[in-house]
Amino acid sequence: MIPVMSDDQILECEGAVANGIVTKLNAVQKPGPVAVAIEMIARRVVASGNSLGVLRSCSSHDYMFDAASILRNIYDVMLQGLYIMQDSTKQEERAQLYLDFMHVERKQRIQLMDSSGTDLAKRISGSPKRPSAEPVIEEQFKDVRAKYTGKTGKVRNTWYPGNLCSLATATGLKAEYELMQKFLSGVVHSSPLTLREGPFVPDFLLIDWHWQFEFRILGAYAEYKGVMLDETEKDLIDSARRNVLDLG
Repeated sequence: MIPVMSDDQILECEGAVANGIVTKLNAVQKPGPVAVAIEMIARRVVASGNSLGVLRSCSSHDYMFDAASILRNIYDVMLQGLYIMQDSTKQEERAQLYLDFMHVERKQRIQLMDSSGTDLAKRISGSPKRPSAEPVIEEQFKDVRAKYTGKTGKVRNTWYPGNLCSLATATGLKAEYELMQKFLSGVVHSSPLTLREGPFVPDFLLIDWHWQFEFRILGAYAEYKGVMLDETEKDLIDSARRNVLDLG
């Protein structure tokens, strides 16, 4: 008879397998924009997952709203990572788009501070470092601007074209996204129904889904790096690629 694991045992097992995959990934170095971008994204997912673990194990208060908000952030960055990795012929291009958008964000930050009348913005705009830093920022922005400019000549506000739904569609997760976005955004935006009834996602799934989303990124990155995985690792990654809202 196969023993039935408790929720805590399931989560502990998922964490151990994920840590094992990360160790294997760290042992294989592959330079280039894909590695830089995906490792930035993976670190964000892992750190957020660690925060979820701390909330679940240490909180004496109702942490469900905060945990669901963290999961919403994880889902957002996961979609970006999967979009970068989705098409092997476009991985380098998309990863570079992700990284180069930092130059757009720096330019937009300057414009935002210059247009604000707050004391903090004025202090930042008047920084003594600005005369030496701004020409470099401006040159970097000019070098990449065309990649993010539409037919109207306006620079878009995200590194990717469209919106998060576009990324979900491109990665085959549209059906999952349509519900997940609605449930988790209700928490982030404090909708009255959500505040009255609580997050739609129960305690165990808040943590379990994080692991599913992390396995998606780790699996795509392992495939990119050519990392050999054992059967348990492969099974968990394959399972994670399915719509988490399909209960079969």
